[in-house]
Amino acid sequence: MKVICPHCKHETNHKVVAEFKHGSGSDDEYNWSVQYETIQCVGCDTVSFRIESWCEDDFDPYTGKPETTEKLLPPRTTGRDPIPDHDEFLPPKIKRIYGEVLQALNNGLPVLTGIGLRALIEAMCTDRKAKGKDLQAKINAMASMGVLAKAQSDLLHTHRFLGNVAAHEIEAAHPRELIAAIDIAETMIKTNYILPHLSNSIKTGKKQAANSAAKLPSLSTKNTPHT
Repeated sequence: MKVICPHCKHETNHKVVAEFKHGSGSDDEYNWSVQYETIQCVGCDTVSFRIESWCEDDFDPYTGKPETTEKLLPPRTTGRDPIPDHDEFLPPKIKRIYGEVLQALNNGLPVLTGIGLRALIEAMCTDRKAKGKDLQAKINAMASMGVLAKAQSDLLHTHRFLGNVAAHEIEAAHPRELIAAIDIAETMIKTNYILPHLSNSIKTGKKQAANSAAKLPSLSTKNTPHT
């Protein structure tokens, strides 16, 4: 099976080391099942725990088949560290929301993480003075302003949908979706807030580039002979 490894921090192949299954019997009126597994990453040998459960109330209305619920212990979203230099370069409000999103993620609170991600986008739009009647319009405005590339705005729309589901339908995203969403958010933070500051701190080569530009011939037509 493929699950996120708590050490590798991404999906890897795992093998089942031990398992125990418990559930309803053939004579029971209500059908349910829980399977407990001790699993081990094939790559780094890290051992963790997996619980797979289902009951007759949880089924796909389109296929009629039961939907299983997977729980991994420790939670695969724990131990996420903030990106370097965020304390120094992020605006206070964005820094606070970003910290709360990571805290919710690391404490296994997927609904709050999804809502927080949406709030993080709203905060970035407000900071960049992107106008619009709703978050979708504000994200598009950021792309029109040149703050975001089109591909980046499309990724932020993914955040928006994830946050909408969490806020309005109280539905938790899968851990791998939350991790991907955090990756996207952190890329936006680096691009808009951290990398510009780091670029300004690079001095090597800038003086030479300025001198080279100064030596280029003028493009003025003042002294250009007429033909």
